[in-house]
Amino acid sequence: MVFGIASLADTPVAELAGRAGKLEAAGFDQLWLADERLLRNVYVGLAAMAAGTQRSRIGPSVTNPYTRHPALTAAAIATVDELSGGRAVLGLGAGGGLEQFGIDRVSPVGALREAIEIIRRLTAGEKVDFTGQHFTVNGAQLGFSWHRQIPVYIAARGPRILELAGQVADGVIIGGFAQPAGLAYALDRVSAGLSRAGRGWADIDVVAWLYTCVSDDREAARRAVSRMVMASVITSRTILDQLGIVLPAELADRVASGRWTYAEDEMLTAARLLPEEVIEAFAVYGTAQECVRRLREIRSAGARQLAFVVLPGAGMTWEEVAMRIASEVLPLVDSG
Repeated sequence: MVFGIASLADTPVAELAGRAGKLEAAGFDQLWLADERLLRNVYVGLAAMAAGTQRSRIGPSVTNPYTRHPALTAAAIATVDELSGGRAVLGLGAGGGLEQFGIDRVSPVGALREAIEIIRRLTAGEKVDFTGQHFTVNGAQLGFSWHRQIPVYIAARGPRILELAGQVADGVIIGGFAQPAGLAYALDRVSAGLSRAGRGWADIDVVAWLYTCVSDDREAARRAVSRMVMASVITSRTILDQLGIVLPAELADRVASGRWTYAEDEMLTAARLLPEEVIEAFAVYGTAQECVRRLREIRSAGARQLAFVVLPGAGMTWEEVAMRIASEVLPLVDSG
């Protein structure tokens, strides 16, 4: 089993190398760094993480084709790959929070498809001429000699992008489904894409992206994950019925209204309305033993990599929860 962990560039870049080294030593195989546009730059952070590690793969989780032209992304991820000795993985998604930049997320499936073609051709060393509906490249070529087909993983929850991952990606990051029913829905859509492209499961890695809090205080862990679960419920509102999720009437009315600002107080108020079965559909939380049981179910449902998004509760630090996952959870998931 492959274990990954995601973090923000929430500390000075100089400290990211040390954090990455500790995570690698603790047993994590894949280190993801979030591309939050106005935090520290993701590629600078990945460079620090490359310098602090020896074997773990590293990559953005996830970048998008709207805030950076795919050709610039190709040069950036190839630079990280060169620095790390061929350990880079590129996580791509449709992008969120783009309205603050005045960016309209038009046709994300088409934009992702074109971006992947451009990135792959450039990182293979080609001189690229490309005219698509979203992007144009006129005779571009990487200006340095590091050339490798860097694995491209597509992060998705909706049906069309999941199908695109099956068609063209090296991996799919299934966002926030923490029960077999959600994974079954996602894998069915990925399977449709694989079939359309004449590919099979051997051609794609499957990553379960898991909001996680390990704590002996189950209620504290529940509170820690609830805000991100609420965000997942909102962004999954068009497919909740396909996941077998039924919301309480008051919460269903709030979600259906579509009037969300994602302000912290509003999100926390809504999160308090979440029943436990809905939280469990989108997060793994509780004692180490409870988390091991849930993760074994997710592994059995078809995930090949478990990627943890650590959400510490009150009185906990990110590092404490990450190390509890490493020491108390991973060995038992792998052995069960």
